[in-house]
Amino acid sequence: MPAARALLLLAAVVGTSARWCQVENVKADANGDYTFAGPWRSDGCTTLSLDHGTCAESDCPYRNKFGDEEIIQLADALHGNGVLTALSLSSNELTDESVKALAEALRDNEVLNELNLQGNQIGDAGAIALAEVIGTNPAFTFLNIAHNQVTDVGGNALLTALKSQDSALETLHMDNNKMGKKLVAEADNYSKEALTPPADLEEKGEL
Repeated sequence: MPAARALLLLAAVVGTSARWCQVENVKADANGDYTFAGPWRSDGCTTLSLDHGTCAESDCPYRNKFGDEEIIQLADALHGNGVLTALSLSSNELTDESVKALAEALRDNEVLNELNLQGNQIGDAGAIALAEVIGTNPAFTFLNIAHNQVTDVGGNALLTALKSQDSALETLHMDNNKMGKKLVAEADNYSKEALTPPADLEEKGEL
């Protein structure tokens, strides 16, 4: 399921209390020139998208790419956050450093369950840090780390988390990295199986 669709479905499930935020909702633009400075204000958001979709920079002058420093600050704000359930950081400039900070935030955050990191500069160190925490997080179900620089080392760590009985992870997207196609296919197959209802429920008409 594409990350954007997953976020939309989540907002629909939450209902009228859901607030889908973007950068203008969580950062101040005191100068009115799309500089978006100051501390993060994400406590009122149930979903936060910092990718602005696929809008080209020429069409969207407000398109800001976030780097490690800003996302590390955001990660600090996520420790113990009890509101935000989905975070999309697609097509930014994140490296392993900011992803390690996000992983640490997940150690004491059991509300955030979807994370979209596609299209960044994340390598094995970031993937391994995420895998370690996701492997025991009881709420985290969806990770998109496609279009990064993860090799078989990081891919295997994430796949192990996906297969773990102690992990809530159900969906893992890892395509277009530096890992082998077999790993990507195995993650896709496990993800599909996790979302497929048991045959006995279908036969009993309980769905």
